Amino acid sequence: MIGRRIRQIRQQKGYSVTKLAERAGISKGALSQVERELANPSIETVRAIASALEVPVFVLFLDGHSSHNSLVRKEERIRLITPGSPGERELLTPDLHRRLVIVIGRLPGGASSSPFPVVHRGEQCVLVLDGRLRIHVQDEEYVLEAGDTLYFDALMPHYYSNCGDSVVEFLSVATQDWGTFP
Repeated sequence: MIGRRIRQIRQQKGYSVTKLAERAGISKGALSQVERELANPSIETVRAIASALEVPVFVLFLDGHSSHNSLVRKEERIRLITPGSPGERELLTPDLHRRLVIVIGRLPGGASSSPFPVVHRGEQCVLVLDGRLRIHVQDEEYVLEAGDTLYFDALMPHYYSNCGDSVVEFLSVATQDWGTFP
């Protein structure tokens, strides 16, 4: 599935296999094998490809299905998986084909949203619903309590971590400019 998604986004952006491989710092043959699903990429390779495509890593794990409906039933939410994170995230907007993306997330005690800082075009605002959340943005850290919000430019490297022992629940709202996917 991930190989088809990479090919889909690469083609939409007009990149050749050679160009994307160069941007990601991997060989053309390795990228070709990943796209044809003949090889399973390491998390480092997935990160490099996502960065070269200028999309968040989790976008590569979505099936690319788009709905034009506005209603999202709780039981039909798309789950977003970030490799290396035990956190749970669900998409509250119908898909990632919108200018606004809303995600509800939960992180167990001591867990982080990602094993590495992420960047994407757009702006982001995080609201803590329950618990305490530490948000790392560039070289700064912010500890938010329930009801607190933080707004930041998503081009700045960022990730979240739970600074408590119990599950933290948060809402993340982001404008996005990583392109429209079919």
